[in-house]
Amino acid sequence: MTLNNSAKCVLIIDNAQPTGIIANTASVLSITIGNHVKGMVSHDVYDKEGDKHLGITQLPIPILGATSEKIKEIRKHLCSLNCENMIVVDFSDIAQRSKTYEQYESVMQNIDENDIRYIGIGIFGDRKTINKATGNLSLIK
Repeated sequence: MTLNNSAKCVLIIDNAQPTGIIANTASVLSITIGNHVKGMVSHDVYDKEGDKHLGITQLPIPILGATSEKIKEIRKHLCSLNCENMIVVDFSDIAQRSKTYEQYESVMQNIDENDIRYIGIGIFGDRKTINKATGNLSLIK
């Protein structure tokens, strides 16, 4: 997927989580989205002394708060749209507790979707679609 002018990126995280889990969840979701969106991270910049500063994201990434149930509802809605130009990445309590990726994969292969408790989701795609799905959520403070 490629960055364009109508794109938006948001993270929705369970605001009942401790600060460390919120920060970790935001990191995981952001890295995954950045890995899937060409052009998300811009070019390196240089300061007056010529020191290089690696490129950062070109989009603001608001971090919105919601309950785990609301996150599940939004994820389910967005996934039902079958949008080819949308990325929805989730981070669950299973992923957070897993010691290895293999353990995470094994547990996920044997669990019903209804039994997954989402800590957060990251969304990248059409601004209007994302705004409609997340418009009533507030920033985590």
